[in-house]
Amino acid sequence: EAYTEKKELSHLNYIYQNNDSQAFENSATIKAIDKEYHRKIYMIIGEGSVFLIILLVVTLKMNQSLQREYKMHLQQKNFLLSITHELRSPIASSKISLQTLEKRKNLARDKIDLLLSNSINDMDRLQSLVENLLLAAKIEGHSFQIGKDTCNLSEITSSVISKIRETNEGSRIFETDIKPNIFVLGDQMALTSVITNLIENAIKYSVEASAIKVSLREQVKDIIIKIADNGFGIPDKEKKKIFKKFYRLGQEETRQTKGTGLGLYIVHRILSLHKGKVSVRDNLPCGSIFEVVLPKTA
Repeated sequence: EAYTEKKELSHLNYIYQNNDSQAFENSATIKAIDKEYHRKIYMIIGEGSVFLIILLVVTLKMNQSLQREYKMHLQQKNFLLSITHELRSPIASSKISLQTLEKRKNLARDKIDLLLSNSINDMDRLQSLVENLLLAAKIEGHSFQIGKDTCNLSEITSSVISKIRETNEGSRIFETDIKPNIFVLGDQMALTSVITNLIENAIKYSVEASAIKVSLREQVKDIIIKIADNGFGIPDKEKKKIFKKFYRLGQEETRQTKGTGLGLYIVHRILSLHKGKVSVRDNLPCGSIFEVVLPKTA
Protein backbone atom coordinates (compact mmCIF):
# COMPACT_ATOMS: atom_id res chain seq x y z
CA GLU A 1 0.00 0.00 0.00
CA ALA A 2 2.86 2.37 0.88
CA TYR A 3 4.55 1.47 -2.40
CA THR A 4 1.33 2.19 -4.32
CA GLU A 5 0.87 5.58 -2.64
CA LYS A 6 4.55 6.48 -3.32
CA LYS A 7 4.13 5.47 -6.94
CA GLU A 8 0.97 7.60 -7.24
CA LEU A 9 2.72 10.61 -5.72
CA SER A 10 5.66 10.21 -8.12
CA HIS A 11 3.17 10.04 -10.97
CA LEU A 12 1.46 13.24 -9.76
CA ASN A 13 4.84 14.98 -9.51
CA TYR A 14 5.67 13.94 -13.08
CA ILE A 15 2.31 15.22 -14.33
CA TYR A 16 2.73 18.48 -12.46
CA GLN A 17 6.24 19.06 -13.89
CA ASN A 18 4.99 18.39 -17.42
CA ASN A 19 1.94 20.69 -16.98
CA ASP A 20 -0.49 17.94 -18.01
CA SER A 21 -3.65 19.34 -16.39
CA GLN A 22 -5.99 16.78 -17.93
CA ALA A 23 -3.98 13.88 -16.57
CA PHE A 24 -3.71 15.65 -13.20
CA GLU A 25 -7.49 15.97 -12.91
CA ASN A 26 -8.02 12.34 -13.92
CA SER A 27 -5.55 11.08 -11.34
CA ALA A 28 -7.02 8.56 -8.84
CA THR A 29 -5.53 10.46 -5.90
CA ILE A 30 -7.07 13.75 -7.00
CA LYS A 31 -10.43 12.05 -7.48
CA ALA A 32 -10.17 10.52 -4.02
CA ILE A 33 -9.24 13.87 -2.50
CA ASP A 34 -12.12 15.54 -4.33
CA LYS A 35 -14.53 12.84 -3.18
CA GLU A 36 -13.36 13.16 0.42
CA TYR A 37 -13.64 16.94 0.22
CA HIS A 38 -17.25 16.80 -0.98
CA ARG A 39 -18.06 14.12 1.61
CA LYS A 40 -16.83 16.39 4.39
CA ILE A 41 -18.70 19.38 2.92
CA TYR A 42 -21.96 17.38 2.87
CA MET A 43 -21.27 16.12 6.40
CA ILE A 44 -20.70 19.68 7.64
CA ILE A 45 -23.87 20.87 5.90
CA GLY A 46 -25.83 17.94 7.36
CA GLU A 47 -24.51 18.46 10.87
CA GLY A 48 -25.09 22.19 10.58
CA SER A 49 -28.67 21.63 9.44
CA VAL A 50 -29.36 19.27 12.36
CA PHE A 51 -27.82 21.75 14.79
CA LEU A 52 -29.89 24.59 13.29
CA ILE A 53 -33.10 22.56 13.58
CA ILE A 54 -32.30 21.68 17.21
CA LEU A 55 -31.54 25.34 17.92
CA LEU A 56 -34.84 26.44 16.36
CA VAL A 57 -36.81 23.82 18.33
CA VAL A 58 -35.11 24.79 21.61
CA THR A 59 -35.70 28.50 20.90
CA LEU A 60 -39.37 27.82 20.13
CA LYS A 61 -39.82 25.77 23.31
CA MET A 62 -38.12 28.45 25.39
CA ASN A 63 -40.33 31.12 23.84
CA GLN A 64 -43.47 29.09 24.58
CA SER A 65 -42.28 28.50 28.14
CA LEU A 66 -41.60 32.21 28.64
CA GLN A 67 -45.04 33.08 27.29
CA ARG A 68 -46.66 30.61 29.70
CA GLU A 69 -44.63 32.03 32.57
CA TYR A 70 -45.65 35.56 31.61
CA LYS A 71 -49.33 34.64 31.40
CA MET A 72 -49.14 32.90 34.78
CA HIS A 73 -47.36 35.91 36.26
CA LEU A 74 -50.04 38.22 34.85
CA GLN A 75 -52.84 36.02 36.20
CA GLN A 76 -51.22 35.87 39.63
CA LYS A 77 -50.78 39.64 39.59
CA ASN A 78 -54.46 40.06 38.70
CA PHE A 79 -55.38 37.58 41.43
CA LEU A 80 -53.43 39.52 44.06
CA LEU A 81 -55.06 42.77 42.94
CA SER A 82 -58.53 41.25 43.03
CA ILE A 83 -58.08 39.40 46.34
CA THR A 84 -56.80 42.59 47.96
CA HIS A 85 -59.90 44.44 46.82
CA GLU A 86 -62.25 41.59 47.73
CA LEU A 87 -60.84 41.39 51.26
CA ARG A 88 -60.75 45.13 51.88
CA SER A 89 -64.21 45.91 50.57
CA PRO A 90 -66.40 43.93 53.04
CA ILE A 91 -64.08 44.73 55.96
CA ALA A 92 -64.21 48.47 55.23
CA SER A 93 -67.97 48.42 54.69
CA SER A 94 -68.63 46.48 57.89
CA LYS A 95 -66.30 48.75 59.85
CA ILE A 96 -68.19 51.85 58.69
CA SER A 97 -71.52 50.30 59.71
CA LEU A 98 -70.23 49.35 63.16
CA GLN A 99 -68.60 52.76 63.69
CA THR A 100 -71.90 54.41 62.80
CA LEU A 101 -73.71 52.26 65.36
CA GLU A 102 -71.08 53.11 67.97
CA LYS A 103 -71.19 56.87 67.43
CA ARG A 104 -74.90 57.37 66.87
CA LYS A 105 -76.70 55.92 69.87
CA ASN A 106 -80.07 57.42 68.96
CA LEU A 107 -80.51 55.84 65.53
CA ALA A 108 -83.98 54.66 64.56
CA ARG A 109 -84.62 50.94 64.83
CA ASP A 110 -85.01 50.48 61.07
CA LYS A 111 -81.63 52.15 60.40
CA ILE A 112 -79.97 50.00 63.06
CA ASP A 113 -81.45 46.89 61.45
CA LEU A 114 -80.22 48.02 58.03
CA LEU A 115 -76.67 48.60 59.26
CA LEU A 116 -76.62 45.25 61.05
CA SER A 117 -77.99 43.52 57.96
CA ASN A 118 -75.32 45.13 55.78
CA SER A 119 -72.60 44.05 58.21
CA ILE A 120 -73.87 40.47 58.23
CA ASN A 121 -73.94 40.45 54.42
CA ASP A 122 -70.37 41.76 54.34
CA MET A 123 -69.26 39.03 56.73
CA ASP A 124 -71.06 36.40 54.64
CA ARG A 125 -69.24 37.69 51.58
CA LEU A 126 -65.92 37.56 53.43
CA GLN A 127 -66.64 34.07 54.71
CA SER A 128 -67.50 32.88 51.18
CA LEU A 129 -64.24 34.33 49.88
CA VAL A 130 -62.15 32.68 52.61
CA GLU A 131 -63.91 29.34 52.06
CA ASN A 132 -63.16 29.53 48.33
CA LEU A 133 -59.51 30.29 49.02
CA LEU A 134 -59.18 27.39 51.46
CA LEU A 135 -61.05 25.02 49.15
CA ALA A 136 -58.90 26.00 46.16
CA ALA A 137 -55.75 25.45 48.24
CA LYS A 138 -56.94 21.98 49.30
CA ILE A 139 -57.84 21.02 45.74
CA GLU A 140 -54.54 22.30 44.39
CA GLY A 141 -52.62 20.46 47.11
CA HIS A 142 -54.56 17.23 46.45
CA SER A 143 -55.60 17.14 50.10
CA PHE A 144 -59.32 17.55 49.43
CA GLN A 145 -61.26 14.33 49.80
CA ILE A 146 -64.90 14.33 48.71
CA GLY A 147 -67.49 12.70 50.92
CA LYS A 148 -69.69 9.90 49.67
CA ASP A 149 -73.01 10.82 51.22
CA THR A 150 -76.50 10.71 49.80
CA CYS A 151 -77.24 14.41 49.18
CA ASN A 152 -80.62 15.95 48.41
CA LEU A 153 -79.56 18.21 45.55
CA SER A 154 -83.04 19.75 45.35
CA GLU A 155 -82.80 21.00 48.94
CA ILE A 156 -79.20 22.19 48.46
CA THR A 157 -80.13 24.22 45.36
CA SER A 158 -83.24 25.73 46.95
CA SER A 159 -81.32 26.65 50.10
CA VAL A 160 -78.54 28.38 48.12
CA ILE A 161 -81.07 30.36 46.08
CA SER A 162 -82.94 31.41 49.22
CA LYS A 163 -79.75 32.64 50.89
CA ILE A 164 -78.52 34.51 47.81
CA ARG A 165 -81.94 36.06 47.27
CA GLU A 166 -81.85 37.51 50.80
CA THR A 167 -78.30 38.81 50.34
CA ASN A 168 -79.10 40.55 47.05
CA GLU A 169 -82.30 42.11 48.41
CA GLY A 170 -84.39 41.61 45.29
CA SER A 171 -81.80 42.95 42.85
CA ARG A 172 -82.22 39.77 40.80
CA ILE A 173 -85.32 37.85 39.76
CA PHE A 174 -84.97 34.10 40.23
CA GLU A 175 -87.02 31.82 38.00
CA THR A 176 -86.72 28.28 39.29
CA ASP A 177 -87.74 24.86 38.03
CA ILE A 178 -86.37 22.53 40.68
CA LYS A 179 -87.75 19.02 40.74
CA PRO A 180 -88.12 17.77 44.34
CA ASN A 181 -86.14 15.01 46.02
CA ILE A 182 -83.37 14.54 43.50
CA PHE A 183 -80.52 12.73 45.22
CA VAL A 184 -76.87 12.31 44.30
CA LEU A 185 -73.96 10.52 45.93
CA GLY A 186 -71.29 13.07 46.84
CA ASP A 187 -70.00 15.76 49.17
CA GLN A 188 -72.73 18.13 50.39
CA MET A 189 -70.40 21.03 51.23
CA ALA A 190 -68.61 20.76 47.87
CA LEU A 191 -71.87 20.56 45.90
CA THR A 192 -73.18 23.58 47.81
CA SER A 193 -70.04 25.43 46.72
CA VAL A 194 -70.69 24.46 43.08
CA ILE A 195 -74.25 25.82 43.09
CA THR A 196 -73.24 28.95 45.02
CA ASN A 197 -70.35 29.81 42.71
CA LEU A 198 -72.41 29.31 39.55
CA ILE A 199 -75.30 31.47 40.76
CA GLU A 200 -72.97 34.17 42.08
CA ASN A 201 -71.18 34.13 38.72
CA ALA A 202 -74.53 34.65 36.96
CA ILE A 203 -75.29 37.59 39.26
CA LYS A 204 -71.84 39.07 38.76
CA TYR A 205 -72.12 39.17 34.97
CA SER A 206 -75.72 40.32 34.61
CA VAL A 207 -77.47 43.63 35.18
CA GLU A 208 -79.71 44.40 38.14
CA ALA A 209 -83.37 43.38 37.98
CA SER A 210 -82.57 40.79 35.29
CA ALA A 211 -83.80 37.22 35.54
CA ILE A 212 -81.64 34.26 36.50
CA LYS A 213 -83.14 30.88 35.66
CA VAL A 214 -82.18 27.82 37.70
CA SER A 215 -83.44 24.37 36.77
CA LEU A 216 -82.79 20.93 38.20
CA ARG A 217 -84.03 17.75 36.57
CA GLU A 218 -83.32 14.06 36.57
CA GLN A 219 -82.63 11.80 33.60
CA VAL A 220 -82.16 8.06 33.43
CA LYS A 221 -78.46 8.11 34.34
CA ASP A 222 -77.66 11.77 34.97
CA ILE A 223 -78.76 14.81 36.94
CA ILE A 224 -78.83 18.10 35.02
CA ILE A 225 -78.50 21.56 36.56
CA LYS A 226 -78.85 24.64 34.37
CA ILE A 227 -78.18 28.22 35.41
CA ALA A 228 -79.00 30.85 32.79
CA ASP A 229 -78.50 34.61 32.87
CA ASN A 230 -79.21 37.50 30.50
CA GLY A 231 -75.87 39.19 31.05
CA PHE A 232 -72.95 40.17 28.87
CA GLY A 233 -72.17 36.69 27.57
CA ILE A 234 -68.78 35.05 27.04
CA PRO A 235 -66.83 35.16 23.75
CA ASP A 236 -66.37 31.73 22.15
CA LYS A 237 -62.57 31.88 22.44
CA GLU A 238 -62.88 32.44 26.21
CA LYS A 239 -65.37 29.66 26.98
CA LYS A 240 -62.78 26.96 27.73
CA LYS A 241 -60.40 29.33 29.50
CA ILE A 242 -62.85 30.50 32.18
CA PHE A 243 -62.48 27.24 34.13
CA LYS A 244 -58.73 27.74 34.58
CA LYS A 245 -57.34 28.92 37.90
CA PHE A 246 -57.10 32.73 38.26
CA TYR A 247 -58.55 33.27 34.77
CA ARG A 248 -60.85 36.25 34.35
CA LEU A 249 -61.97 38.26 31.36
CA GLY A 250 -60.03 41.48 30.83
CA GLN A 251 -57.44 43.17 33.02
CA GLU A 252 -57.85 43.64 36.76
CA GLU A 253 -56.98 47.35 36.57
CA THR A 254 -59.95 48.12 34.29
CA ARG A 255 -62.42 45.37 35.25
CA GLN A 256 -65.71 46.42 36.83
CA THR A 257 -66.92 43.02 38.06
CA LYS A 258 -65.84 41.56 41.38
CA GLY A 259 -64.19 38.20 41.88
CA THR A 260 -60.92 36.32 42.21
CA GLY A 261 -60.89 33.94 39.25
CA LEU A 262 -61.30 30.93 41.56
CA GLY A 263 -65.06 30.31 41.49
CA LEU A 264 -65.39 28.52 38.14
CA TYR A 265 -62.07 26.76 38.68
CA ILE A 266 -63.45 25.31 41.93
CA VAL A 267 -66.68 24.32 40.16
CA HIS A 268 -64.76 22.48 37.45
CA ARG A 269 -62.44 20.65 39.87
CA ILE A 270 -65.19 19.63 42.30
CA LEU A 271 -67.35 18.27 39.49
CA SER A 272 -64.37 16.35 38.10
CA LEU A 273 -63.93 14.73 41.52
CA HIS A 274 -67.64 13.79 41.38
CA LYS A 275 -67.12 12.38 37.84
CA GLY A 276 -69.33 15.15 36.52
CA LYS A 277 -68.74 18.02 34.11
CA VAL A 278 -69.67 21.63 33.49
CA SER A 279 -70.08 23.44 30.18
CA VAL A 280 -71.16 26.88 29.01
CA ARG A 281 -73.02 28.06 25.93
CA ASP A 282 -74.70 31.22 24.71
CA ASN A 283 -78.15 32.12 26.02
CA LEU A 284 -79.62 33.84 22.98
CA PRO A 285 -80.18 36.71 22.47
CA CYS A 286 -77.76 37.52 25.33
CA GLY A 287 -76.17 35.94 28.35
CA SER A 288 -74.84 32.48 29.18
CA ILE A 289 -76.13 29.08 30.21
CA PHE A 290 -73.98 26.94 32.51
CA GLU A 291 -74.92 23.27 32.48
CA VAL A 292 -73.80 20.77 35.10
CA VAL A 293 -74.08 17.04 34.47
CA LEU A 294 -73.70 14.71 37.45
CA PRO A 295 -73.98 10.93 37.36
CA LYS A 296 -76.43 9.51 39.86
CA THR A 297 -73.70 7.19 41.11
CA ALA A 298 -70.90 9.81 41.40
